[in-house]
Amino acid sequence: MKKTRKPGGGRKKLKPEYDAGKNLKEQMESAVALYDSEMSLQAIGEELGLNPIKVRKLLITADVYESEVAEKVQATFQEYRETQDYKTSILSTAKTLKLSKASVTSYLPYRKGVYFPSTRYSGVRPHKEKINISKECINKTRGAVAPYAAQMNHTPLRGEQQATVL
Repeated sequence: MKKTRKPGGGRKKLKPEYDAGKNLKEQMESAVALYDSEMSLQAIGEELGLNPIKVRKLLITADVYESEVAEKVQATFQEYRETQDYKTSILSTAKTLKLSKASVTSYLPYRKGVYFPSTRYSGVRPHKEKINISKECINKTRGAVAPYAAQMNHTPLRGEQQATVL
């Protein structure tokens, strides 16, 4: 007899309180408020701890940023998007406008949640809950391996006595 799965089973989320959509909305609102007070993208980036290109993308997503390049990229992308998938549309737009793929995507609004650099290690040790999940895994592994690493650093040369490790 086959076992049925329980609803809600499976791996538990390591950070159940994390919500990329909520973070995106908060950052977007902050960026728009600063942009409305006529701050430059660079100044907004410094204020929020973000790259100016990310600030521009947030403002484009909020539909408040205007420039000829942004309008041209978005119009060209939408043209290609009618007949092509997302990735191909980006590549076609880049080729047509003689821009890099990264430049094209920087002028398009966010489609999903976004990775927020505020959760990354920035020189000052963040609180444990702000460390990236993969970073937590690496730290756990390093802690478990460290006692053995010292023992493995010394490789005996030919003819040298093998030391016994306790």
